[in-house]
Amino acid sequence: MSADVEWVASIPLSSGKSIAGRLSMLGGTLTLSDEAVTFTPLFGLGRTRRFALSDIRGVEADADRPPRLRLTTQQGRSFVLMVLSQRHTSVWSRDTTARDQAIAAISERLTRN
Repeated sequence: MSADVEWVASIPLSSGKSIAGRLSMLGGTLTLSDEAVTFTPLFGLGRTRRFALSDIRGVEADADRPPRLRLTTQQGRSFVLMVLSQRHTSVWSRDTTARDQAIAAISERLTRN
Protein backbone atom coordinates (compact mmCIF):
# COMPACT_ATOMS: atom_id res chain seq x y z
CA MET A 1 0.00 0.00 0.00
CA SER A 2 1.41 3.39 -1.01
CA ALA A 3 0.94 6.66 0.83
CA ASP A 4 -1.48 9.19 -0.58
CA VAL A 5 0.13 12.02 -2.54
CA GLU A 6 -1.35 15.55 -2.73
CA TRP A 7 -0.96 18.59 -4.97
CA VAL A 8 -2.43 22.08 -5.04
CA ALA A 9 -5.07 22.08 -7.78
CA SER A 10 -7.92 24.15 -9.13
CA ILE A 11 -10.61 23.91 -11.75
CA PRO A 12 -10.18 26.49 -14.53
CA LEU A 13 -13.13 28.57 -15.74
CA SER A 14 -12.64 26.98 -19.15
CA SER A 15 -10.81 23.91 -20.40
CA GLY A 16 -9.66 25.97 -23.41
CA LYS A 17 -6.45 27.92 -23.73
CA SER A 18 -8.10 31.36 -23.63
CA ILE A 19 -7.81 33.78 -20.70
CA ALA A 20 -10.73 31.96 -18.99
CA GLY A 21 -8.62 28.80 -19.02
CA ARG A 22 -5.98 30.60 -16.98
CA LEU A 23 -8.34 31.69 -14.23
CA SER A 24 -9.39 29.45 -11.37
CA MET A 25 -13.07 28.80 -10.79
CA LEU A 26 -12.54 26.64 -7.70
CA GLY A 27 -9.39 25.88 -5.71
CA GLY A 28 -8.71 22.64 -3.94
CA THR A 29 -6.45 19.65 -3.48
CA LEU A 30 -5.73 16.81 -5.87
CA THR A 31 -5.08 13.54 -4.01
CA LEU A 32 -3.77 10.29 -5.45
CA SER A 33 -4.47 7.14 -3.45
CA ASP A 34 -4.08 3.46 -4.33
CA GLU A 35 -7.70 3.41 -5.52
CA ALA A 36 -8.52 6.84 -6.95
CA VAL A 37 -7.65 10.38 -7.97
CA THR A 38 -9.77 12.85 -6.00
CA PHE A 39 -10.24 16.61 -6.31
CA THR A 40 -11.46 18.10 -3.03
CA PRO A 41 -12.52 21.77 -3.07
CA LEU A 42 -11.27 24.10 -0.35
CA PHE A 43 -13.59 24.85 2.56
CA GLY A 44 -16.27 22.45 1.27
CA LEU A 45 -17.17 24.77 -1.62
CA GLY A 46 -18.30 22.90 -4.70
CA ARG A 47 -18.35 19.14 -5.02
CA THR A 48 -15.66 16.57 -4.57
CA ARG A 49 -14.79 14.71 -7.76
CA ARG A 50 -13.43 11.18 -7.46
CA PHE A 51 -12.12 9.05 -10.31
CA ALA A 52 -11.39 5.38 -9.61
CA LEU A 53 -8.04 4.41 -11.13
CA SER A 54 -9.81 1.62 -13.02
CA ASP A 55 -12.01 4.28 -14.67
CA ILE A 56 -9.09 6.44 -15.88
CA ARG A 57 -7.90 5.81 -19.43
CA GLY A 58 -5.04 8.29 -19.25
CA VAL A 59 -3.54 11.48 -17.88
CA GLU A 60 -1.55 14.00 -19.90
CA ALA A 61 -0.25 17.55 -19.91
CA ASP A 62 -2.89 19.89 -21.31
CA ALA A 63 -1.15 23.28 -21.20
CA ASP A 64 1.89 24.92 -19.65
CA ARG A 65 0.63 28.37 -18.68
CA PRO A 66 -0.74 27.74 -16.16
CA PRO A 67 0.29 24.09 -15.90
CA ARG A 68 -2.78 21.94 -16.53
CA LEU A 69 -3.38 18.25 -16.80
CA ARG A 70 -6.22 16.35 -18.43
CA LEU A 71 -7.66 13.15 -16.97
CA THR A 72 -9.58 11.09 -19.51
CA THR A 73 -12.00 8.41 -18.36
CA GLN A 74 -12.66 5.05 -20.01
CA GLN A 75 -15.91 6.58 -21.34
CA GLY A 76 -13.97 9.40 -23.05
CA ARG A 77 -14.96 12.22 -20.66
CA SER A 78 -12.20 14.69 -19.76
CA PHE A 79 -11.50 16.64 -16.60
CA VAL A 80 -8.96 19.49 -16.72
CA LEU A 81 -7.17 20.76 -13.62
CA MET A 82 -4.53 23.39 -13.00
CA VAL A 83 -1.78 21.90 -10.82
CA LEU A 84 0.64 24.30 -9.14
CA SER A 85 3.38 24.02 -6.55
CA GLN A 86 1.74 26.38 -4.02
CA ARG A 87 -1.64 28.02 -3.47
CA HIS A 88 -0.25 31.51 -4.05
CA THR A 89 1.54 30.64 -7.32
CA SER A 90 0.58 32.99 -10.16
CA VAL A 91 -1.62 31.61 -12.91
CA TRP A 92 1.00 32.99 -15.31
CA SER A 93 3.63 30.65 -13.88
CA ARG A 94 5.60 28.52 -16.30
CA ASP A 95 6.76 26.15 -13.53
CA THR A 96 5.33 22.77 -14.54
CA THR A 97 7.11 20.79 -11.82
CA ALA A 98 4.03 19.96 -9.69
CA ARG A 99 1.90 19.16 -12.75
CA ASP A 100 4.61 16.90 -14.19
CA GLN A 101 5.03 15.12 -10.85
CA ALA A 102 1.27 14.54 -10.67
CA ILE A 103 1.18 13.11 -14.20
CA ALA A 104 4.12 10.80 -13.49
CA ALA A 105 2.64 9.57 -10.19
CA ILE A 106 -0.84 9.00 -11.62
CA SER A 107 0.58 7.25 -14.71
CA GLU A 108 2.70 5.00 -12.51
CA ARG A 109 -0.34 3.98 -10.40
CA LEU A 110 -2.38 3.36 -13.54
CA THR A 111 0.22 0.88 -14.82
CA ARG A 112 0.19 -0.92 -11.45
CA ASN A 113 -3.57 -1.48 -11.52
